[in-house]
Amino acid sequence: MLRKQSVVFEHKKGLHARVAALIVRKANQLQNKYKDKLFIGRDEGNLLPATSLISVTSTNVKYKDEMLVVSKGDNADKSIIEFVEFLKGRFDLENKSNRDTIDQLLQEATLTMDKVFNNIANGVIIVDKEGIITAFNPAAERITELSANKVIGEEINSIIPNSRLKYIIDSGEAEVGKRQEINEATIIANRTPIFYNNKIIGAVAVFQDISTLERLSGELKEVKVLKERLDLILESVQDGICVINKDGIIEYVNPTYSKMLDIDEEDIVGYPVEEIYDDKNYQKVLNTGEGITGVVREKNNDIVIISNIYPIQVDGEVDGVVLVSKKKTEIEKLADHLKELSAKAEYLEQELKREKKLDSSFKRIIGRSGVLKDSLVRASKAAETSSTVLIRGESGTGKELVAEAIHYASSRKDKPFIRVNCAAIPSSLIESELFGHEKGSFTGAINKKVGKFELADGGTIFLDEIGELSIELQVKLLRVLQEREFERVGSIDRISVDIRVITATNRNLEEMIKDGDFREDLYYRLNVIPIILPPLRERKEDIPLLSDYFLHTLSDKLNKKVDSISQEAIDLLTNYSWPGNVRELQNIIERVINFTDHLEIQVEDLPDYLKNNYKNENSLINLNSDGEVASLEEYEREIIKHALKKHKSFNATGKVLGVTHKTVAAKARKYGLVKD
Repeated sequence: MLRKQSVVFEHKKGLHARVAALIVRKANQLQNKYKDKLFIGRDEGNLLPATSLISVTSTNVKYKDEMLVVSKGDNADKSIIEFVEFLKGRFDLENKSNRDTIDQLLQEATLTMDKVFNNIANGVIIVDKEGIITAFNPAAERITELSANKVIGEEINSIIPNSRLKYIIDSGEAEVGKRQEINEATIIANRTPIFYNNKIIGAVAVFQDISTLERLSGELKEVKVLKERLDLILESVQDGICVINKDGIIEYVNPTYSKMLDIDEEDIVGYPVEEIYDDKNYQKVLNTGEGITGVVREKNNDIVIISNIYPIQVDGEVDGVVLVSKKKTEIEKLADHLKELSAKAEYLEQELKREKKLDSSFKRIIGRSGVLKDSLVRASKAAETSSTVLIRGESGTGKELVAEAIHYASSRKDKPFIRVNCAAIPSSLIESELFGHEKGSFTGAINKKVGKFELADGGTIFLDEIGELSIELQVKLLRVLQEREFERVGSIDRISVDIRVITATNRNLEEMIKDGDFREDLYYRLNVIPIILPPLRERKEDIPLLSDYFLHTLSDKLNKKVDSISQEAIDLLTNYSWPGNVRELQNIIERVINFTDHLEIQVEDLPDYLKNNYKNENSLINLNSDGEVASLEEYEREIIKHALKKHKSFNATGKVLGVTHKTVAAKARKYGLVKD
């Protein structure tokens, strides 16, 4: 039976220690009388035994506080009525009998608290409201390595500089589970303010030393990680591992070794090694302590196993041996793999010789014109996929640079980027160059060759001048694109590859399809993501930027100080049609740096064919080098240039030309007439 009842506590001084002693005495009397259990607390979640002085005192009930009384037992109805009536009554603290009982209970509680205080494993420090240490138990002495006799009566921060008990007193807020360093110890502490009559009279810290626990935990974790790593290594290596103790008993074999011998692990481990195979080389290693390499033995006349045997030494003594074994076929495969790696290393070495340092993504592509940005936006989106890309553009527009940027901005950036210029390789060798060949597959094939497609596995292959491939090779390329596999020349074995294909051409593939020179099905396979790079004559606003970039990079490379290009020279460069595109501009800047005697490139430093094409700056009717009328943008640039030169400001120029000063400013920046 369970009974509950709420009662308002009417004693004006609250539930202090002496009142608590009377309540405990009454609870014990009722418990003995009715055999029920009585509980008291502020609510159901905080009920404590009413027969314990420490429990009742800790409820911290004040005058007019409501508290809950609970009785459990067969006579709960009777016991709760008597107990509630007692709690509502007056507490006669002056009665001698009551005083004797109270004193006895308080003395017992004090002795109990002293025992607890002195024997708990946690450190306890109590300070008064001024931060003076009033209690310092033995556990606190042990953890802090401080004597209670020396610290009691001292201000807490003078003893423990990083103590937070003064903060607890000032803030009135408790802290739970806080980490702290005291001397050489690491502790976890709970800090609580001590209240009396709603006023803070001090604070208490209860803490535990976790230094040893942390150290042991760290060591245990390190050992566990080391064991897991060792197990993972042994289970994962392609070599067969067998450990034999000094008595010749097999203690461990990894899965590779079991598979190599075609014997289950449980049929090997724990058995003498002689039962598995007849070989005494391990005994020589046990006796001499020196390893033996290249031990060859046959199993069932069809499997050849090559082993290295090494001693296991503990405290300077040989305690066993470990066999590291491989099948002969695996060693042959390893030799072939090394040849392939050698081919890749040779290719990478050639790449390094080009001294071509790749910056991140598209930052190396210089220009801010709209037509170029449109192409680069499409290229950056292409980098997010693995689809085939076809880059179109005139010679010298930077197709290879864009292909590189797509690769290094993609998820394949850590894998190879293989370049192939289809126009630079003789037609008789192009198939071998792309797909590789086997030894003896044709005259002159004295070694096996790994092709560019195989080298590009996992990465990107860039096929420049794709329009130069013969129809026969176009068929093979189509198959690679469809099936992602091919055969080396002279081989029937298929090689599968995971590659991304980027191609480029300056030819009109559509016209080639009409003429029968390019396969239509291959065209559609290549043209999944088309990117068209504009010629330099369509992005003339980029010419000043490119000129400045080439000037500084090439002058550093040539170790010749040339600082700038005059505005007249820039005008001349901008008015030229650039049939050779960016590559032609780069070559001209390099040529001028080599021959100029000035710190600034002047018009006279430029080649004659450029100067002959240069128009008189006072003429508004400009002709290109081929004699055709210039574009509207070129006229607009000349008009704004002359107006700015004459009127000196955007405002005045705008009034003369009949446009706003903002329009003049934007056009002047667009054409490179002013600096940003």
